[in-house]
Amino acid sequence: MTRTSFEHAEAEVHRLIKDYTSILPAPRLERLTSAWAAMADQVARETHPARLRDLHALTGRLGVLLAYTRQDLGHAAAGARQAALAGRHAELAGHDELRVHARTVQANILFWDEQPAAALALVEPELPTAPVARRAGLLYNQARARAAIGDRGTALEALRHAQEYVDRAPVDSLWGGTSFEWRPASGLLLAASTHVRLGNGADAAELAERCLAAYQARPRGEKPSNADIRALLELTSARVLTEDLDAADEALRPVCTLEPGRRTERLVRRVRFAERTVAASRFAHTPEAQVLLDQTSDFTSSALRARSGHSGGT
Repeated sequence: MTRTSFEHAEAEVHRLIKDYTSILPAPRLERLTSAWAAMADQVARETHPARLRDLHALTGRLGVLLAYTRQDLGHAAAGARQAALAGRHAELAGHDELRVHARTVQANILFWDEQPAAALALVEPELPTAPVARRAGLLYNQARARAAIGDRGTALEALRHAQEYVDRAPVDSLWGGTSFEWRPASGLLLAASTHVRLGNGADAAELAERCLAAYQARPRGEKPSNADIRALLELTSARVLTEDLDAADEALRPVCTLEPGRRTERLVRRVRFAERTVAASRFAHTPEAQVLLDQTSDFTSSALRARSGHSGGT
């Protein structure tokens, strides 16, 4: 039986979702951009209302992948715009869960572009009516952004509130079984990041270690890109805060073995945050701290050199 054009598009999007973590960002962008153009053409030609809604939902999923990929390649503004487009397609599809997810992605991109207030402006209006499946993610993102602007009380309250929803989320209907599915480990990572920004080193370290263990227990295709590395970087910052530079070095060393092509912008931003944490510590001028700073500098310079060979799109 011959596939319809919609079935072909659906299969292609599902394949791109499944293969997301196994493809380097630059070639991934080429594949996603091509699929986005084809999808836009199909949307423009579709006249059946129900099928058009389905196409908008597929386009919204594809937009989330593109948004993160553009951010990975250092184009935060383009990534944020792509996430906003994904959200608009979700609205046209009447898909609230996808719309809120796209809004959370946009907020995450803005956060790592050092715009926590802008991230909050996206996340907080969604909280009263968000689908249960997306509420924990919103609250964790609220907590981290509030911590970044120094609002300790609201950050801690958001973390407590998020815990009420972690186990209430139903099976993920958007990304089931793939790297984009929301999992408790994602909350552990955001909670660790929140405590790092609040200066709570011991709490951050405990959460980061739990997150790392959870991610390491999952197959690569079922966890976010560079998930283990992200957890290790939060653990590095947490160990600096607890003034255990040997443990910080132990956490950082595996990060520095990551191939330059996979050193995405989100990782570079985390590495730079760890670097600032070391530089602000009372051990900043010790030989142990210098070892950490040399490693972070090498990581970011290698990432930038790898990225300079690709236009990445804007």
